[in-house]
Amino acid sequence: MTLPFNLQKLPTEALDTLRYMGKTPRPVQPEEIEAGANLSYRLVGKAIRRLINVDYIQIDISNGSYQLTTDGNLAVKQLVDYDAQAGGDAGAKAAPTTVAARRLTVVIPRGFVAGQSNDLYFGVNPPTASTLLPETANIELKVSVVGGTISTDTVSLAVPPDKAAQPSVVKITPQQTGKPIRVRVDAFQSFEFDSMERLGGMYFDVQVGDSSAAPSSRAVGMELALKPPR
Repeated sequence: MTLPFNLQKLPTEALDTLRYMGKTPRPVQPEEIEAGANLSYRLVGKAIRRLINVDYIQIDISNGSYQLTTDGNLAVKQLVDYDAQAGGDAGAKAAPTTVAARRLTVVIPRGFVAGQSNDLYFGVNPPTASTLLPETANIELKVSVVGGTISTDTVSLAVPPDKAAQPSVVKITPQQTGKPIRVRVDAFQSFEFDSMERLGGMYFDVQVGDSSAAPSSRAVGMELALKPPR
């Protein structure tokens, strides 16, 4: 049995954290994960950040505990099934899957202007010698906004095998001065026959002011583990 692709992208410490949380049917504190999953403080921090980014766990800000999301519970079930199969098959190993690590980058103003449309640029970096794909990969981004309106909630990027993707732009208009906008981006790789695989997600906040001066820009991003087209 091959480890599901969505789990192949996770580091070992994140998988160990999922295993522990799957056996603990209640919210847990980071120090409990350290002891229960036998991980260092640093690795627990890395695992938590990664699992939040892919929406497998969520934090209760009232007490700093973490619990599995619906997607996280599904991931735990996949991991349990894989572990059971691998444990019952002497010497069983996951079949290697070729993936190419590319980076999704979002270039945004450091501040939005209330009542005006503001541009967000989405792009994917060029490959290195070790991240070449045999064909173009197709990425679908689902973009949502809290505190403003958006020109489109879907962005399609064609990622060439040998160069950067052509950037796409989305326009966001804030609703209120002084209240930050939160932007969430969820990435999927699309294949033939309308099948899609989740690549992860991220969110970021942008402050909103009333100045007409052009603000400087900043870039945020996330890693994409792309598979060869099927």
